[in-house]
Amino acid sequence: MMKRKITKKLETWKTFADKKALLVIGARQVGKSYAIRNFGKTHYETYIEINLYDNKQAREALSAASDAADFITRVTVLSGQAIVPGQTLVFIDEIQESPDVMTMAKFLVGDGRCHWAFSGSMLGTEFKGVRSYPVGSVHELTLHPLDFQEFCWATETSDEALDIVRQCCQDETPIAQYVHEALMENFRTYLVVGGMPEAVACFLDSEGDLAAVCSVLTDLNQQYRRDISKYAATRALQVQSIFDQLPVQLEGEQRRFVLNSIDPAARYEKYQRDFVWLTNAGVALKTDLVAEPKSPLLKTANPMKFKLYQSDTGMLMARYPITLSQAAYLDEKDPNLGGIYENAVAQQLAAQGRALFYYQTRKRGEIDFMVEAGNGKAVPIEVKSGRYYHAHAALDHVLETEGYGADLGIVLSRGNVERRGKVLYLPLYAIPFLPLLLDAPLPEGFKLRIRKI
Repeated sequence: MMKRKITKKLETWKTFADKKALLVIGARQVGKSYAIRNFGKTHYETYIEINLYDNKQAREALSAASDAADFITRVTVLSGQAIVPGQTLVFIDEIQESPDVMTMAKFLVGDGRCHWAFSGSMLGTEFKGVRSYPVGSVHELTLHPLDFQEFCWATETSDEALDIVRQCCQDETPIAQYVHEALMENFRTYLVVGGMPEAVACFLDSEGDLAAVCSVLTDLNQQYRRDISKYAATRALQVQSIFDQLPVQLEGEQRRFVLNSIDPAARYEKYQRDFVWLTNAGVALKTDLVAEPKSPLLKTANPMKFKLYQSDTGMLMARYPITLSQAAYLDEKDPNLGGIYENAVAQQLAAQGRALFYYQTRKRGEIDFMVEAGNGKAVPIEVKSGRYYHAHAALDHVLETEGYGADLGIVLSRGNVERRGKVLYLPLYAIPFLPLLLDAPLPEGFKLRIRKI
């Protein structure tokens, strides 16, 4: 059983599940159904699951329900299970096959006999057609592929090693060399395998067979292309063109997505919906250029100039020749793996719920990522795949410019934890612990008040 961070979020939802249904969204095959199923079986006396993709009869029956009572009756008939009031979780999976079923969520919650969970893929693209989305009656969670910490859990990396990394990042002290070297090797493995549960399971079951892992990842990429054909409707060819160009664009020097690679006459306005489709479906991660590296970053973001990463680094690696995966794992000097490392970092930042931006100047170059910190300031993050990581002119410029207000810059590299002035160097495998450095929690017992006048 793979340990996932979403489990704690599901446990929190259960405390108010009598007021809101659950909706878990995310890309295909990231483990949504597995997480809810395991949670339901371990936290409820009765667990009922209905899959609208596999069961056409269920899809038609639930879509035709007249009210909450009728809906629940149909669930019991379809499942052959009785509702135990207050002790039942009903999970409707693949809701994208009949998104209007979500309109019943408000009334099902109001019925009060059981808790309700919904999930599906491509929901960001399909919910536009829902007659009446139950705003206020649904608690929405997004699940991403396994991040590196979850990958470490799956591969049985010791909690002690991860605790050492966490503490050293907070104290800004070097990590023991034997821990550092082992986790850097594990991170390179993660570059190749990625965080898709099926690929991780194959990696473990096959005892590291690269060919077997790549075969699984190739199948997942093909499945994503089939989903594009099914759900992107009249724009399927355009969306597939963008998806096919993604690994090619990340090989470029600047890694910015060049529209004329699709069509020499392409304009962003014409393809805007296609990029939105890919990001809403969880297939790609769009990173917009900002004109100023200061908070709020969205204020100066330019959606027409952007980088496009794939949602999972393993799936990206599988789209290159297998020799690139070998080179990444063996840490060979050639070829240049800058785009792969950036993709892995983008994946981790997205899993932390961060909006993705980057900054670029003609004179000093580019900062790979800009993120918002809990103190209201923007933090520049550089990703260095090579062995020389102390040179970062663009990041230095931002930190030295008083008007930007930046007091911390982070360089993620193969190096150990190190502090030089405003720059904090962290090993790439320490990305899961960035929230500890960027998102300081509110003081314990912090309360709001209304002043009467």
